[in-house]
Amino acid sequence: MVSNAQEELVEWYAENAKDNAQIIHATERCAAGIVQAIGNFTLGPSVSPRDIRDSMLNMKILSLDHEVVMFYLFYERWMHGEIENSEQYIQNLKSIFHSTGNFVHPSGVDQPMQQIIETLPKVFGQKQGLDFWVWIDRVSFAEVSLGSWMVKFDKWELSGNELRGCLTKVLMNSKVDAPNEFTWMHIHQTWLDGSKGKDNTPWFV
Repeated sequence: MVSNAQEELVEWYAENAKDNAQIIHATERCAAGIVQAIGNFTLGPSVSPRDIRDSMLNMKILSLDHEVVMFYLFYERWMHGEIENSEQYIQNLKSIFHSTGNFVHPSGVDQPMQQIIETLPKVFGQKQGLDFWVWIDRVSFAEVSLGSWMVKFDKWELSGNELRGCLTKVLMNSKVDAPNEFTWMHIHQTWLDGSKGKDNTPWFV
């Protein structure tokens, strides 16, 4: 139960569940209280990836959806100039993106994924000091063949007052020598409603 729960619920807890170890009265409000409970009952990670300020190079990837979240969090921090402009990040991306993979931009332009890696150093810090946020929503994935996964999600960018989104599909393969790590084989994006027609504004990935 979150700290700002309705008075009736607080009264019920005091009368019926105060000594029940399976029910806690969190000290945090709203979603933070839920995250606190996740940590209390060891149900999973209890810290948002956005709140982890350590180096992103050695971060352990927990799942396909976690992989996608961490990539776009890295992208946001790179654009803000919040992390070091290090060649290590470029080399890390080279190990994630397949050397012959391709990326279909939401405008329909098909380009090698290597072009993303080559462009990355040029856009470092472009959004420094600006309101620029990236997030993903509605993540789902399915195994399409042994060791190959199709991951779908909505990717959103808010730059100033302009919000744009695209449906993103990523084909990932499990690495043979490290089954819990993945190679991005193909990225395909299409504009979501209201975002089409804004192609003159840069959209990186």
